[in-house]
Amino acid sequence: MLAARWHGRDDIRIEDVAPREPHDDEVLVKVHWCGICGTDLEEYRAGPLIIPSGEPHPLSGRMAPLTLGHEVVGEVVRAARDGTGPAVGTYVVPDVVNGCGQCWWCLRHEEGLCPSVCVPGQQDDGGLAEFMVAKARTCVPVPAGLPMETAVLAEPAAVAVRAVRKVPEIFGAAALVIGGGTIGQLTAQAALTAGAGVCWLVDPSDYRRRFAQAHSAVRVCSPEDLDDVVAGLGAPGIDVVFECSGAAGQLTRSFELVRPGGIVVAVGLGSGTQPVPLPALVLGERRLVGSAAHLWDADVTQAVRMLADGRFDVAGLVTHRIPLHDLVTVALPLLSQPDPEVLKIALDCR
Repeated sequence: MLAARWHGRDDIRIEDVAPREPHDDEVLVKVHWCGICGTDLEEYRAGPLIIPSGEPHPLSGRMAPLTLGHEVVGEVVRAARDGTGPAVGTYVVPDVVNGCGQCWWCLRHEEGLCPSVCVPGQQDDGGLAEFMVAKARTCVPVPAGLPMETAVLAEPAAVAVRAVRKVPEIFGAAALVIGGGTIGQLTAQAALTAGAGVCWLVDPSDYRRRFAQAHSAVRVCSPEDLDDVVAGLGAPGIDVVFECSGAAGQLTRSFELVRPGGIVVAVGLGSGTQPVPLPALVLGERRLVGSAAHLWDADVTQAVRMLADGRFDVAGLVTHRIPLHDLVTVALPLLSQPDPEVLKIALDCR
């Protein structure tokens, strides 16, 4: 099969390799589409960051060279030998958050916090290939009528679903999303679906603001107008801020915007560290919550349902569909450009 293999920094090769033989509890998936995101780009430009390169990963036994890709949708072509999971011919979204199954976090169904967490495309071979091996029981079936080109958004949609789950008082809340990329767009829609009374999305790009308005009841503004928007809300102000950009200074800005007693959900993952204003956190009794790994049965399953029934309006969110063999020459350079009209890029792996 053809696979996009990470060998080192600035060294991704489209190679012909043999698919790994699935274990008894795994299925073989023929990949249709695989999205790429900033994580893939950062591994390409600055890795190894997550990819094991010095020694094999303790759970997968793998290290570089490694097949990238963790936003996958495809068709089961070989069922699990132990009888678990979907049958041959089932279209699925393979979940990619695998824990060891034995540690304190895994036994609490918090696999994303497992010290040995293993994500295909990061610590194991992923889905930027013609075939992918996946855990059978965590493959989420794609409902009839949901196009595969839309189902490829299930993984980022699951990130948004999980971020909104972190807010127990979302019903009726005034929410703000910083950053209008793919995750920000989906998080704003998820917040409104979950019951937020109003949700604003702030982004410097007029294109991304217009996209948000066209696809949901999200209200939008530019960073320059944000203070006026918050002032116009009156007391008590913004109940929850979802920081989805990861840009420098935006975590501090979130604490300036959220009301005392409110919640900041950190979703965007930028490079380096960002300061947290302790007076605002401590004296204002604000809460800071991180959100990253999703669970197959709660977040991914719900995201697939919301894509299928239209609660996520994602028409046009995949802005570019590119053949797998053009990953290095076309897709990654496109993702690296600061072009606001580039949202989700999906690779055609068929």
